Amino acid sequence: MNFIAFLIIGALAGWIAGNIMKGRGFGLLGNIVVGIVGAF
Repeated sequence: MNFIAFLIIGALAGWIAGNIMKGRGFGLLGNIVVGIVGAF
């Protein structure tokens, strides 16, 4: 269960970072993946 929460938090962080960086991200899915990878 902790792993799922970990992925959700990483995805949320990537999404928020993508919104803050407007136009400098990798698209919605890319930002989520980057957030998940960054969470590791």
